Amino acid sequence: MGREINNAQYANLLLCPDCDLLIDKVTLSPNETAVCSRCQAKVLRHPKNSVNKVIAFALAGLLFYLPANFLPIMSFELLGFEATNTMLNGVSQLFNEGYYWMAFLVLMCSVLVPLFELGLLLTIALQMKFNKTNSLTTKLLLAYQHLSEWGMLEVYMLGILVAYIKMITMGSILVDMGLFCFVGMLVSALLTASCFDTQHAFDQLEANA
Repeated sequence: MGREINNAQYANLLLCPDCDLLIDKVTLSPNETAVCSRCQAKVLRHPKNSVNKVIAFALAGLLFYLPANFLPIMSFELLGFEATNTMLNGVSQLFNEGYYWMAFLVLMCSVLVPLFELGLLLTIALQMKFNKTNSLTTKLLLAYQHLSEWGMLEVYMLGILVAYIKMITMGSILVDMGLFCFVGMLVSALLTASCFDTQHAFDQLEANA
């Protein structure tokens, strides 16, 4: 028979992400950071005006989303062959050539997951701003934590840069507006995630419970 564990005794403890030391949870003021006493890793932080920043950056990312996916990223002329590519065209070409799993992964990680992440963070931040957190907020937080492992905009951006560098000496390549919007969406998504204070969200949930 397994031993029953009382989770209440761990409610006020944090686990260091680097050395696994258990640390007493503390209440931080805006712009304060808690560090591990053993390895000095950042354990907890509370960015100033984090909710407003998340809302602003998430909205910016969502505004960039449609042009980033539907406008041409690059146009090139290579040995008399001309083509214009968008994000969704790349997925379509992979699918048509039989790379079904690759097309699915690119669609999920570079198109759908960023949209869901930005939408989730915007919804959570709005609920926190107006103090309307509830059981739905908990589900959204858990969904975001799972989805955040699948977002790979940086990898896709690296692939675009590698393709550009390799092809620039082989023909004429024109960077189109879609790439600038993609960079804007990438930067906005990174800033949204970096400003989001997960611990503060869970603390507000506990306070409103």
